[in-house]
This record gives sequence, structure tokens and C-alpha cells, in this order.
Amino acid sequence: MPTLTDGVLFGTGILILDFVAWRFMDRKSDQMRLAFRGLMFGLSSYVLFSSGMNPLRAAPRADEPLRHLLAQVLELVWWLQGTRLATILLDRLVLPEAWHKERLFQDVFGALVFLAAAVGAVAFVLQLPVRGLLATSGALAIVLGLAIQSTLNDVFSGVVLNATQPFRLGDWVTIGEVEGKVVESNWRSTSLVNGQGNIVVIPNSVAARTNIVNANQPSHTHGISVVLPVKPSIRPALVLEALANAAASSDDVLSEPKPLVSVRRATNDAIEYEIVCYVDELSKKIDVRNDLFDLAHRHLLSRGVVLRPLSVAEPAIESVDEKHRLLRNVMIFRTLEDGEISELEAKLTKHEFDTAETIYAAADENGHELHILAQGVARVSAPKDEGEIELRRLAPGDSIGQSGILAGVRTDVIVRALTRATVFRLDKTALTPILARRPEVVKEMCRLLSEHHATHEMLLASPVNMDQTSGGLLQWMRDGVRRLHELTIRADQRKCPVY
Repeated sequence: MPTLTDGVLFGTGILILDFVAWRFMDRKSDQMRLAFRGLMFGLSSYVLFSSGMNPLRAAPRADEPLRHLLAQVLELVWWLQGTRLATILLDRLVLPEAWHKERLFQDVFGALVFLAAAVGAVAFVLQLPVRGLLATSGALAIVLGLAIQSTLNDVFSGVVLNATQPFRLGDWVTIGEVEGKVVESNWRSTSLVNGQGNIVVIPNSVAARTNIVNANQPSHTHGISVVLPVKPSIRPALVLEALANAAASSDDVLSEPKPLVSVRRATNDAIEYEIVCYVDELSKKIDVRNDLFDLAHRHLLSRGVVLRPLSVAEPAIESVDEKHRLLRNVMIFRTLEDGEISELEAKLTKHEFDTAETIYAAADENGHELHILAQGVARVSAPKDEGEIELRRLAPGDSIGQSGILAGVRTDVIVRALTRATVFRLDKTALTPILARRPEVVKEMCRLLSEHHATHEMLLASPVNMDQTSGGLLQWMRDGVRRLHELTIRADQRKCPVY
């Protein structure tokens, strides 16, 4: 049986080996570190108990005071080793999985276990009176509590926050007036990364007393609010209908919960309208909110409502014809002069559609006309798997039919009205002279076609009555534009207009 001297030597060696392994072992291998610590604790327990150094009793007396002191140290370290091992095991077996990411509960739990172990070590190894020690520590705790009252307030507030879990690590929250992503929640404070990339540290006591808005809950529904002031002389029913169509024009807005448009309040010089809608991903909120402002502007403008500063007097503006205003706001006609706009304006034909009526389809005879949406919302879809898939939505100022104008072919897309819609049609023969004089218009039409094809894989991907081996969408677009320019050149040579 090992003697006291052997036990001290072996115990000291095990202690040194445990420290070296803890310091230099790879921190990523938690299972291996835990297994090694368990092995070291088992060896230490065997050496101490077999050498007469029972940690549950006072250290045995020895001839040399140094050996007695080392025996006490080894017994005290045994308590600490066991406490550390027990803390890790209890943390993995007792604490919920969600608490493993929170430092506060781990720190408080570990502190309680170590406090109990320290009291046991003092009582068993050093044989000190625990009652007197507890009484003294209680008085000392009262003094310290008064001195660090604010810190204790943060600690207990942190316990409440972590127990109720109004947010978790990685959530995007608003605490008071601070908005950001939660990156840490410890015993004293909660740290956020704000929109500027800065760390904002909020004491737990402050977070517990203020409003907390968690943008990640519910996980698949995130609200967006858009507020627009409009002059009070505009009829509210007209504005509400335009804003409802604006919300319906965005395909990223969820249909359930249904978007809500309402009058928020009325002031002396304006009526405030609010759009409340929802998206399924937090990352979409900014883009969809920006898009809603643009869509609201377009739908209001299609009804003759111009958003302007309400703090200044309304300027005197000349009335603009509906057709002229529509063509001026179509993307492909932005570079045209007023005379050219008027030339197209005279050749527009107006058509009204009820909800669910077909505006444009490949089988229609209107495949070689440019369709421009003036009011309402339309849905662009294409056949897929014996059904239809939505590709995009049209708002006032959007157009479709460029493929028939440029290349003389029609695609298999179908456009239906989602609301009551007003559409103006422009025949290819009316548009050809403008395209001949303005190549930038042709280029813009080609750009829009390419953009839609890249964004929606099925949009214009299968032209009707076309050789599929001719090089695909971009090739037939180039061929169509080339034929258009050849036609223009021949017409110029004959000194006659192009039709």
C-alpha cells in the first residue's frame, strides 16, 4: 500500500499532469478533455484514499509540516477537481439545451456548485466551524450587497431575462431605443450589434424595465409598416384602393396574414395612410419596404395623385393627359421627347379588365402588341406541371409584349388581372418608326427581357412556334432585332416610312 510520502508525490504528479493537459490539450475536443479529466480524478481519488489522505477527513499529521501542508492542498484540490467535473456533467445532463449558449446560467450554476464545494472542503479538510464561517460570510454578504447593489440588480434581471427568454442569441431585437442583433447575454449585460456594426452594451436591469421587440418571433412572419401623408382634398377611398393595389403588387408580401390598409390619423394639412403587411424572412423587410414606397407612388400617380411636400403651398401645374403621363413613366420610353410621346399617345387603345380576366396570352391575336398597365395589378404566370407558376406582378407603368415587337414571336406567358385593371395597347406598326429612330429604346427593351429571363427562369424561356436549336432566348432576341434594323435600312433606302 502506498505510504503518505508516496501519496504526496503521486498526487502532486497527477496534479501537474492534469494542469499541463488542461493547458495544452486541443480545446475543440471537448469529449476527450472530459474523459481525461475523469481519468485524472479517478487516479487522484485512488492515490489519496489508498495513502490515508481521506478528503472527507482532516489531513493526517506528519513529521514534517511541509508534507502535512501538501496533504491538505491535495485534499482541497481533490474537492475542486470533483466540483469541476460535477459541474460539467450536471451542465450537460441537467440544464436544458437552450441554456448551454447562455453564459449567465452556466456562471451562476457553476458558482453555486463551487460555493457548496468550498464549504464542504473547509468543513472536512480544515476542520473549521462552518456555522461561524457562514454567519461571518452572511454579514460580509450584506455589506457587499449594499456596495454592489446596481450590479446585483443586473444579475437578477439577467436571471429573469434568461428564464423568460424574450430573445435568444442571433435574434434581431429592439430594446428601448436600441435596435440590433443579440451577440451575447451574460450575468451583467446584453450586447447587441446595431445597424452600423457597433457593439451596444445594455445593462440587464435596463433591458428588464423597458419594452423589448423581437423581430424574429414569430419565425416566419415579419411585419412592415409604411406611412404616407396625402393632402386631405383627395378622396380617401381612392387612396385606400391605390395603396391596397400597391401591397398586392409585391410578390414578396404574404397573402396571409392579409395586408391591411387604413387611415392612421387626420391632421390640419394631411391624412396619414398606413400599409401593414408581412414577409416570411427578416432579410426581406428593408427591400420590400423600399419597394412598397415605389409601388405606392406608381399606383397613386396612375390615379392622378401626386405625392408632394405638404408644408409648402401646392404649385400650379398644368393638367397632363392620362396617356401622356402613362407613357412618360414607362421605363422604355424615358428617353423620348414630348413630340415622340405625343406620336405614340395618339395610337394607344384603351381596354378595361375585371378581376381574373386574361390580359395577354400566347394564343391571343394581340401577341404583337405592347401591353402597358395603367391602373390595377396583374399577374404574370407560365405553364408548369399541368398548372401555372407565378413569375412576377405588374404595376402601373409596367409593360409586356416586347418579344412580339422585337422578334415577331410570342411566348407562353399568361397575364391575368388581380384587380380591376386598365391596359393600353400599342401596335407593333405604331412603335416601329420610334424603334428605327431610337436604338436606345430597343436596347432598353432587350435589357428588360434579359433581366426578366435571368430573374425568372421560365419567363419567355419557351417561345411559341420557334426552332429550339437556334441558340435559345438571347439568340432569337438578337435575330429579331437584326431583322428589325434591316427592315429599317431598306425603308430608308426607299425613302418611305416603316410599317
